[in-house]
Amino acid sequence: MVETMLVAKQYRCTHSSTCICLKGHLTEDALYLIFQHLNWNPRLIAVMSCVCKWFDEIAKRVLWKEFCSARAPKMMHDLQKSGSHNVDGNWKSLGKLLIYCSGCTKGGLFYNINVPGHFVPKTRFSRTSGKCFLLPQCRSDVLYVSDPCEHHDQGDEGDVGFFRGIFQSFSVSRVKRMLIDRQAKFHPTEVCPYCKAKLWNMLQAKMIPRSVCSRLDAYDDCVEYYVCLNGHLLGICTLLPLTDTEEASDLE
Repeated sequence: MVETMLVAKQYRCTHSSTCICLKGHLTEDALYLIFQHLNWNPRLIAVMSCVCKWFDEIAKRVLWKEFCSARAPKMMHDLQKSGSHNVDGNWKSLGKLLIYCSGCTKGGLFYNINVPGHFVPKTRFSRTSGKCFLLPQCRSDVLYVSDPCEHHDQGDEGDVGFFRGIFQSFSVSRVKRMLIDRQAKFHPTEVCPYCKAKLWNMLQAKMIPRSVCSRLDAYDDCVEYYVCLNGHLLGICTLLPLTDTEEASDLE
């Protein structure tokens, strides 16, 4: 019987001379089978990544990829259609984007809003929604965007929603080309909460279409979002109040 490897063999040891794992550790195939049994639990992957450099590297290269594929298989298939075996940024960043609402701190990207970042158990990402975030001349790009994560009664801002998304092959996208053509500036201090890359402000670049407000159920001119060099999108909107009918439906 021919023995097959679950994980591609790495020929370079990534342990440091002081690594406590040098006395012996599980093989990559064994780790793969353990986390497969654990359904690619993101909390446990994150904890294991802190053990040493070797564990962190196998998590980035294998485990986060499997988590992303298990959590959003169709989306992952689309993101890799360009032929690349990786997504822009890395699998760890994408895994975090799938389950983490970054919120914002007062004086940060979204001015006076102060909502701590938090994990969300389930989020729906939609390619159809993503089209509404693109100008007509950029709608051949593939963008997945989440439903808003709602935070109510935020003072003068009212009810706000945070959303996030990811481009397929952002490095060759029409959106990136347009940002460069328009000489859009990076944010001077803030970086992407998912991959630490620099951020473009799509509002300042005048690249937010009006269709996005109706898609988010948000007030006109109350939507702002950023895109980083790796194609991660994060934004905020002020949500329209629920009608009496909608409130009654929610209560039911």
